[in-house]
Amino acid sequence: MSLKNQIIMKPLIFSFLIILCFTVEAQMPTPQSSPKSKLVQQVGLTEVTIEYSRPSARGRKIFGELVPFASLWRTGANQNTLLSFSDDVLISGKPLQAGTYALYSMPEKESWTLYFYEDTTNWGLPSPWDEEKIALSQKASVIKISHVESFAISLEKFSLTSAFLRLSWENTAVQLPIEFPTAIQMEAEIDKMLAGEPSANDLYSAAVYYLGQKKDLMKAKDWITRAVDMRSDAFWFYRQKSLIHEALDEMQFAIESAKISMRLAQKSGNDRYVELNKKQLAAWKVKSESAKRQIE
Repeated sequence: MSLKNQIIMKPLIFSFLIILCFTVEAQMPTPQSSPKSKLVQQVGLTEVTIEYSRPSARGRKIFGELVPFASLWRTGANQNTLLSFSDDVLISGKPLQAGTYALYSMPEKESWTLYFYEDTTNWGLPSPWDEEKIALSQKASVIKISHVESFAISLEKFSLTSAFLRLSWENTAVQLPIEFPTAIQMEAEIDKMLAGEPSANDLYSAAVYYLGQKKDLMKAKDWITRAVDMRSDAFWFYRQKSLIHEALDEMQFAIESAKISMRLAQKSGNDRYVELNKKQLAAWKVKSESAKRQIE
């Protein structure tokens, strides 16, 4: 081979070797037997994130065999199961600071112990297990359920202020109650809002929150009244105003506000709010007539 051809061939061979190495190193994507799952859930003003892998039963006996009783379990598969809270919370009444934790457990026949572990860098169980890194541990009673094929972690029965952390697999579930600082956060937000120049929407949101949480309804009435003074065209404002008056047993004002809401909704072409107010007025009429008959 001539010197000229050798000079041309060397870069080609080098390029081929690079491509060959890359091909050998690259891995074809394949389905995972324990696929990853990620849940992001807002509860009140707090964001909860759960990241874990979901093994399946595939005909195997899980608790007591595949997952032995009275032994630490990674609570899932592969990398650590991670739970993140954007705010401090209470779990079964015990405080847990905002942050990310690895979730481990010790399943037993009648109850589990769940551990919120500060070191989140392990693959599987930490070695060694460090008791000082346990931010919180809590027991949960076993609940018998219908068969669940794939391990699942979820937030159930959540409201503005609480939820249940639930773990389910095979015929077993456990759950822990979580309390969120929504009330404290909302009071701070409302105080901040009132100290400034609140908008109609700010006042409306504060009033609806107080109504929903059955807090000081006189304050709620004041805020919603100020809101409708600023937005006299907002039929949804008047709808909530009517419900606040109802909660205060001020039925004359409740009916008046519901009629205004219905009239404004008709003008705006919002059939849903027209029907909501029609049904509400009809229900109040039935209730009023029933009360009159009882008096007679």
